[in-house]
Amino acid sequence: MASQPALSPITFRSATQEDCAHLVLFADMATRRLTSFLWSQMAAPGQSAFEVGRNVIRNAEGHFTHFANWRVAGHQGQVVGALDGYVIPEPSNSALPAPDVVAPLNELKNMTAGTWYISAAAIYPEHQGKGFGSMLLAEAESIARSAGNNRLTLMVGSFNPGVYRLYQRCGFAESARRPFLVFPGSDEGEWILMVKDVSLKF
Repeated sequence: MASQPALSPITFRSATQEDCAHLVLFADMATRRLTSFLWSQMAAPGQSAFEVGRNVIRNAEGHFTHFANWRVAGHQGQVVGALDGYVIPEPSNSALPAPDVVAPLNELKNMTAGTWYISAAAIYPEHQGKGFGSMLLAEAESIARSAGNNRLTLMVGSFNPGVYRLYQRCGFAESARRPFLVFPGSDEGEWILMVKDVSLKF
């Protein structure tokens, strides 16, 4: 069924600590459970992966998922989605070792160092199909331009064809693929790097 346009645009604001419970869910939705799997590896016995994730998002100022990097989308007084992004740094030999499951993602990121990267973009299921996803991407484009960056990048799984088509409709083009390394309960397929030129054309 074709998506219906939203009755009114969503509004955006900077995230606060009070949003962290939402942000934990959006981060995990956007990564198809990858973030909660990684959080579970950090959890103490009996500790919830989402408790770990909330602590990271709330308190780890240097981490890319810290709430200060998020924009929250609202509609008619409700939180409907959110967007997290940052500029991908140049590869560094001094970087800390990463879990094997994220190696394909990091390889793709290293190919696009310096771009403004959409780390997470998600809309709650009850608010999907209203055009909000396109509005999230437009907000990311605006942020990238404001930061003086003319290339926008993101990852999507080959197992998520609806979102892949959304990105194509919004002007993203496929750049490269790497195998998705499975973990308990995960999807199977490939990570797809997508790129969009957001420089202003005159």
